[in-house]
Amino acid sequence: MAFLDGVRVLDLSRLLPGGFATLMLAELGAEVIKVEDPRGGDPMRTLPPFIAGRSVYDLLLNRGKRSIALDLRESESRRTLEALVASADVVVESFRPAAARRLNVSGPQLCGRYPRLVHAAITGYGQSGPYAERPGHDLNYVAVTGLLALDRPHPTHLPKMFMADVGGGAMSAVIAILAALLARTRTGQGASLDLSMQDAALYWVMLPGAADLIDGGAGATGELPTFGDHACYNVYETSDGRQLALGALEGKFWTAFCDAIDRPDLLARHVTDPADQAALIRDVRRLFRTRTQAEWLSFFEGRDVCLSPVNSPAEAFADPNVTARGTVVRGLGLRAVRSPFGVPPVPLCEAPTVGQDSAEILGALT
Repeated sequence: MAFLDGVRVLDLSRLLPGGFATLMLAELGAEVIKVEDPRGGDPMRTLPPFIAGRSVYDLLLNRGKRSIALDLRESESRRTLEALVASADVVVESFRPAAARRLNVSGPQLCGRYPRLVHAAITGYGQSGPYAERPGHDLNYVAVTGLLALDRPHPTHLPKMFMADVGGGAMSAVIAILAALLARTRTGQGASLDLSMQDAALYWVMLPGAADLIDGGAGATGELPTFGDHACYNVYETSDGRQLALGALEGKFWTAFCDAIDRPDLLARHVTDPADQAALIRDVRRLFRTRTQAEWLSFFEGRDVCLSPVNSPAEAFADPNVTARGTVVRGLGLRAVRSPFGVPPVPLCEAPTVGQDSAEILGALT
């Protein structure tokens, strides 16, 4: 039996964070009912790339869900939603606080009527504070939290990963929902979860920004060699224009690297001052430019060195380890990456069209 078998989730969210969160819940076995505006549904359905006229985001994110079309501004739809909430274990929504209250779907409103309900509000800046009603997207959250500046103090290229939306909003929501469901088994009480993507992204910044958390702003010495300023933990170009990632963070891996390339003179320079590291990076960079990526990978095969190719997404999906583990699954006209939860995946049905399951869901309520 799947972990969340028998758990009903109502997804009132729009766009990426809530949709990704409820996909993960579906992959753990929950029944997910996606409540959509009949005037086009979730805006995520309109985003490219497309296949056969449908957004690939829609096809990937809405697998395993059912869709009911409800205009929450209309009284009849609100009565239907109320009946659905009464039958639900979890509600996920992503409205700004004032909009959620106006639609009568905020945490205090729903949990006040249904004490066993777990209500997860995923917003940009949380339910309180001066930014609560401020609009935003992933780029805004990684910018305001310092996450964007960690890699590029003067950014010219924008990140191609939805770090705050997926890693922050969706993952945090799923962890909190699962914890609340577990607590409910002991107390009988649900929870109202205030999930801020700014909070979640800032949580990630805590360690790389650790020096700035020292009271008074002084006293820290040294730097963890994980952010591109040390030769042992860096990305290098090869003679064919490809790249390799060297992650020889611990001394034993740096020793194995130096032994492999027959450079014992580099051993003592594992973690040294910035000026020496800059020179060392140049030295190692020249070395990696003497062979192709494939030649270096073959050279280091079987050696205890943390070395990886810098793959494109297409190469990553076809990686031999991914293939052997069955991480990319095929079916329903496209490939998808299965959940990383360490359990056999729950077979998911094809993503529904807007309101596809309305009649069936409404029939079950009568």
